[in-house]
Amino acid sequence: MSTTSTVTTTTPSPTTARRLRRYTAGAALILFPALLIPEALVDPAEGGTGEVMYRAATESAGALTLSAVLLIASAVLMAPAAGGLLHQARDRGAAITNVGAVLALLGGFGHFGIAMFYLVSLPLAGGDRGQMIDFIDRLNASPALGAIAFPLILCFGLSIAVLPWGAWRAGAVHWWVPALATAAVVAEMGLPFRTTLSVTAILVAATVAYTALGLRVLRMTDAEWDGVRSPARTDVPVPA
Repeated sequence: MSTTSTVTTTTPSPTTARRLRRYTAGAALILFPALLIPEALVDPAEGGTGEVMYRAATESAGALTLSAVLLIASAVLMAPAAGGLLHQARDRGAAITNVGAVLALLGGFGHFGIAMFYLVSLPLAGGDRGQMIDFIDRLNASPALGAIAFPLILCFGLSIAVLPWGAWRAGAVHWWVPALATAAVVAEMGLPFRTTLSVTAILVAATVAYTALGLRVLRMTDAEWDGVRSPARTDVPVPA
């Protein structure tokens, strides 16, 4: 013999820490690509050859330093940005989001490496022009450096394309968000020319896509972020 007892499922109260994680993830999703727009506009070292780096260090040291700082800030923000998408894609889209998160972290290392290259190049301004240019050219020609640095930089572009598809699979955003991000990456890798205007346009497109992702996170309710359903009543038989 048994009686029926009513069990009420309640939503746990959100903590400040959980909300802070959500706000941090949403802001990071918006800011990490957005910071690359001013970086592209002020970057005096496009190409990174010895001649370019010597001229940048000599004539545009402030812009070179600012570019490095923006690259570092963007790289740091990629971690909480990827974490925010991983939090949303815990079931559907989990596999592709995990892949995208790994690519994002590797890509962040790549951008951090570019920033360090810029900072290391600043003292070129105090040296012999020919020797400094030769040094950077030899550095760029290093097989070990190329084997490590270029794949990391490539991972950044791949992560930009992959992560939004995981969010779409999880039902967090519409299809146009990953489509726009992917189109931006394809344009960056496939265009036969590269100008400041084209790079800026591509970064704006990527920022629009990731702003949609970030706003989605920031506008979530606490229950949506935590993955908790609305309070419900269920009848559970309890033995007498």
